[in-house]
Amino acid sequence: MKRGLLALALLMSMVLILAACNRGGEEQAADPTPEPTPQAEATTTPDVDEPEVEESDVPFYLTPMADRLVINVGASFGTPEGAVPPGTTPETNTFNELVRDHLNVEFSYMWMVPSAQGEERFQLALATGDVPDIMQLGRRDFAELSSFGMLRDLRPAFDEFVSPGIRGLFEYFNDGPLELATRDGQLLGIPLPTDSHQQIQLVWYRHDWLEALDLSVPTTMEELIDLAVAFVENDMSGQGNTTGIGLQQTLVTTWMPDARGIFHGHGAFPTAWINRGGELIPGTIQPETRDALNTLRNMYSVGAIHQEFATMNMDQLTAEIVGDRVGIVLGEWWLPNWPMNSNLENNPDADWRATTLVAPAGAPAPHAVISRNNVVRYTVVSANAPAGTEEALMKILNLHWEIMYSLDAEERFGDRIHPENGFVYNWAPAYLNMAGFEQYLNYVMVNEAILSGDTSAFFTSDQRDLFYAHTIVNEGHVSETMPFHQAWGLYTSRVAHHGGWGMTMQVRDSGRILFNEFYGDPTPTEMAVASILSDMWAEFSARYIMGAIDYDAWYTFVEDWLRLGGEAWTAEVNEQFSAMQ
Repeated sequence: MKRGLLALALLMSMVLILAACNRGGEEQAADPTPEPTPQAEATTTPDVDEPEVEESDVPFYLTPMADRLVINVGASFGTPEGAVPPGTTPETNTFNELVRDHLNVEFSYMWMVPSAQGEERFQLALATGDVPDIMQLGRRDFAELSSFGMLRDLRPAFDEFVSPGIRGLFEYFNDGPLELATRDGQLLGIPLPTDSHQQIQLVWYRHDWLEALDLSVPTTMEELIDLAVAFVENDMSGQGNTTGIGLQQTLVTTWMPDARGIFHGHGAFPTAWINRGGELIPGTIQPETRDALNTLRNMYSVGAIHQEFATMNMDQLTAEIVGDRVGIVLGEWWLPNWPMNSNLENNPDADWRATTLVAPAGAPAPHAVISRNNVVRYTVVSANAPAGTEEALMKILNLHWEIMYSLDAEERFGDRIHPENGFVYNWAPAYLNMAGFEQYLNYVMVNEAILSGDTSAFFTSDQRDLFYAHTIVNEGHVSETMPFHQAWGLYTSRVAHHGGWGMTMQVRDSGRILFNEFYGDPTPTEMAVASILSDMWAEFSARYIMGAIDYDAWYTFVEDWLRLGGEAWTAEVNEQFSAMQ
């Protein structure tokens, strides 16, 4: 691990030196975060006035466009992670003002819809041919638009304008993500690479409720269910509507509290292709998935999960957590930084803690399943975008990076980089982050600084803020700029040994990891039927869990899944998988 850290430190040192040369001595760092990653808020009170930027101080990768460029974008957005002013929208996000003032680029919003409606709105745009100039695409849409010649080649703009920080990010991955985004020698998207271990789920529970009932931390699936039922029966929220385990209608979202941990506890992986003896099998229709659904069905029948989970969306579940009505959620490392910190703000006595996933009594300890492909999404430019959009995109990515990861960001860009003034980092139409290695690097460096008291090795504002959060949580420091609930969220998610990232590293180091082994291009059948099969799974699983259909309905579901395209899809996946070996 020390050799790995040394390699990272050397890489980051090289990035810093390059950045200083290109910026006339200013500091620069590379940095990333789980599609969804929580935002670290500022720790100092910003000046009101914006800094004046001399032309000579502007690095080549942030020079403004010669003429004002208007770029069409769309936005699907959820609840902001920072304490932003009421009424803030993607269109009023102060990042847009910074892009206009520093790059001479203006965003024109074609639509702004809640995240639950985003896919539907984008597909409507595709159907009409009226797509945004800049888009963030998942694997399937990227493959489809690439094959239809709908995307611009970004290679010339990337090579000319990429900042040292972003260049260092891709060098860390040996440019592998860039290769995944390349078709016939053309770079058709800027990939966001990430550490797939960030997908590992943990069990988050209200320790204060557990102690009040004199119960123990669950070590089996049965104990987890009993704890959830006890929370409900004793109405631990005191509001008459306590939820034991918080779930929402999408059981396997890959980024919000959901039921993946229940499936993994049974050795089931409904969204993954698992290698069994050299052949990839679809986790959706395996017997282990049926076993997990039976457990969820039992949970529902005994009241361990919300009786209206099938109609509860992510925003509604978030409101339940913040409103102090949920006792257990299964989710990733970052949940303390949002929405649990908001729960703590409402109830300072809330005590969220984490433990690893559990399995039924007598069953093997659970494996987590994570993606073999480490690209979360691709940021692309439409073939019909105005001239210069490729250059503008690279500079937009560079500007966002500088704001997020430069120690002198406030000095350079002013008070508009703070959430309290309307900055929402993940509402930007285009951005990259250090999700590939940020959490590991920050975890090691901040904990070393806590032990030694020496913070001189820090090179990003995030590391500074995390250390500051530690002083508030563990040393009783009182801050006017970082409230306790915010400090707790940062520290518990990223630094604490028994917090989010600390527990994630324990699971990673245990070796109990399986990979979703298929990471090639979507197959023809997948393109045609994947959404149909996904909808069929969602409807079936909800009705099955609620007891609206009998146990034998599982076998009909499997037959229908195979008949409606699943069998052909599986054959195509294995054909491509064999060719990739």
